[in-house]
Amino acid sequence: MEAHRPATDLRIAIACVLALVGIPASAQTPPQGKPGSTVRCWTERGQTVCGDTIPANAAGSAQREINASGVTVQTFPRPLTPTEQAAKDAADKAEAARLAAQASQTRQQIALASTYASEDALRKAYAERTQSVHAAMVAAQSSLASHRLELSRALLRAANLELQGKPVNKQLQDGIAQQVGTVNTAFTDLQHKRGEYAAMDDELQQALQKYRDYKQNGGIAPAVPQN
Repeated sequence: MEAHRPATDLRIAIACVLALVGIPASAQTPPQGKPGSTVRCWTERGQTVCGDTIPANAAGSAQREINASGVTVQTFPRPLTPTEQAAKDAADKAEAARLAAQASQTRQQIALASTYASEDALRKAYAERTQSVHAAMVAAQSSLASHRLELSRALLRAANLELQGKPVNKQLQDGIAQQVGTVNTAFTDLQHKRGEYAAMDDELQQALQKYRDYKQNGGIAPAVPQN
């Protein structure tokens, strides 16, 4: 007497064949077996293989889960390599930072839009802030010029000692090194304030647009991007 193939094996075989040939679900005849049961399929040596259990050598490949009718019910992409995962983590972190900055800016603009009674009041507030930023920029320019002058004087003293054939003492050398660092810091601070001042007009226009949106929306604050 011929041995009967277990129903489970028959169900897996039929499901695998249907998955390989791509027969539409409407044209498939559900095999016998437990309702709702599924199998996993993966690629092995260029061939699609299906089974109830996943072998260890298939753990790193993309997989899909199919039901008894051969219909894919869930897919499982292959795990990322360490390099790919690191790149993804970096991209996710950069996107999170971008969204956080966008949300922070939007909250600030909404606060301005909901605080001032008119566009003129908002413009006046930005004019006052612009004056403050400009004053800070001028002060930074003056500070940089002062530090550069001090550095020039110290370098001149060192040059005169060299011309006289005298050694430049350690105190003067250390002072020059410190002044170089101070000049670099002052220059960076000035560049920052220049950038802040240059951006004031764009910030005002964005704040005005948020203000108009706020008023046109019946006093309801625009949605803040979620980070």
